Amino acid sequence: MNPVVIYARYSSSAQNEQSIEGQLRECYKYAEQNGYTVVCEYIDRALSGRSDDRPEFLRMIEDAKKGQFEFVIVYKLDRFARNRYDSAFYKHKLKQCGVKVLSATEAIGDNPESIILEAVLEASAEYYSHDLSQKVTRGMRESALKGNSTGSPAPLGYKHVDKKVVIDENKAHIVRYVFEEYATGTSIVELIDTLNAKGYTTKQGKPFNKDSFKRVLQNEKYIGIWRYTDIVNENSVPPLISRELFERVQQRAKASKHAAKGRRKGSGKPIYHLTGKLFCAYCGAHMTAESGYSSTGEMHNYYSCSRRKRYKNCNKAIEKKDFLEWYIAEQAVEAVLTPHRMKYIAESVAKQYANEFGHFRINELEKQINRVNREIDKCVDTLLDTPKSAQKRINARIEELEAQENDLSTDLAKLKIATNIRLTSDDVMIWLKSFVGGDLMDAEYRRKIIDSFVNAIYLYDDQIIIYYNIKDSKQVSYIGMLEDAGAISIGNGDSPETKKLPSTGESVRQLGDMVTRRRFERRTL
Repeated sequence: MNPVVIYARYSSSAQNEQSIEGQLRECYKYAEQNGYTVVCEYIDRALSGRSDDRPEFLRMIEDAKKGQFEFVIVYKLDRFARNRYDSAFYKHKLKQCGVKVLSATEAIGDNPESIILEAVLEASAEYYSHDLSQKVTRGMRESALKGNSTGSPAPLGYKHVDKKVVIDENKAHIVRYVFEEYATGTSIVELIDTLNAKGYTTKQGKPFNKDSFKRVLQNEKYIGIWRYTDIVNENSVPPLISRELFERVQQRAKASKHAAKGRRKGSGKPIYHLTGKLFCAYCGAHMTAESGYSSTGEMHNYYSCSRRKRYKNCNKAIEKKDFLEWYIAEQAVEAVLTPHRMKYIAESVAKQYANEFGHFRINELEKQINRVNREIDKCVDTLLDTPKSAQKRINARIEELEAQENDLSTDLAKLKIATNIRLTSDDVMIWLKSFVGGDLMDAEYRRKIIDSFVNAIYLYDDQIIIYYNIKDSKQVSYIGMLEDAGAISIGNGDSPETKKLPSTGESVRQLGDMVTRRRFERRTL
């Protein structure tokens, strides 16, 4: 089983629940086609992808640390994040947990320069993401220092009144009950059953589950501590419970975590770095993870054609995971990390950076902010002449527009800072040179090579065709590969392969440096 989760989101009044249904339908279809098992859905409704203040999104990032799923499937990559920095930052967080983001409808969803640019930003995540984020949230930091709301929702048991966090007595007794019962030994399962039986709900109005309980039990706001980035304010939130009770709960939770970790020890799952990029050249299906035990009890990991696994109608042989990943990385190093190609990549990525973070983008965002503010003003003017019974919808629209304006302003602030941080071709060249001479036996090094430079791989039993993120703008489709097959020269200096390959005609693209074709020889590492 390959466990995956789905993340879906819609952001404005122009989208609705049908948008979520359509996203889920395509994501489930993608999962079924590739032999994945969906274990959870995370859905944010009417929330922008420009902001990372999305409750379900952040819950998914936290849940990734538990090691219960391997991939996040999104309808399109812009559902994950529209902001380049946030995308690089959170993909990096997921990768640290062994989790990869897959698009159900886009093979890549961006041009090669953008993919490599994101890899550069990921490598500089501490500088480009964390540092930028702190610089553009100075206003929020001031709010945090004063104990005012920074825009995130108040946790269960609290509410916002005049920008301050105050106790919500209608819910506070639930929090106190949870802490007191858990500290005395009541299990989380028992607490869930009890609270749900009484009709109590979470802050979002949903029944309690294990995840919602963990968020409650770990929240320091309940003892009056409010953290915002590097700010710790201990006097702005009224405590709901005593520190002594909070510490007892943390000690029990820590003991339970260690016990669970001990039970899971040795069960780490291998990460398949070619997922989403490796295809069977005979039928065009994805090649996905497979594992099995030998007669000696040793586990072996493979890539297998998903159609062969699911429908038994393809004869593509399975391939050893470690060797294939090593081989692909080796070929990529030889094909991409040459002086000529590195120079081309460095110049292209620097140009892409200038396009994405140039002054014209600042002007575009400023125009969008002005349009949103004009619409807010119109809504406010309309309220003056609107009967009280009809004001609810207008107020809701104003709230939505204000949220959009806040997201756009955050993006604008990041862009203005990024405009002053010049990413030159020399900077990109330094990053590229860091790959030269790397250890191909290092799994993390192989992952970085594959993620950054490999576009698509089509594998026969005796040949391999590899496309790189150098030219063209989309991952090469199966039909495109068949069209190219007759036009690709063998890259090992031997005479052209005489085996007939399926073809639909002449090549439709200038291949240039973007592809190599090799005889595929299985060797021992």
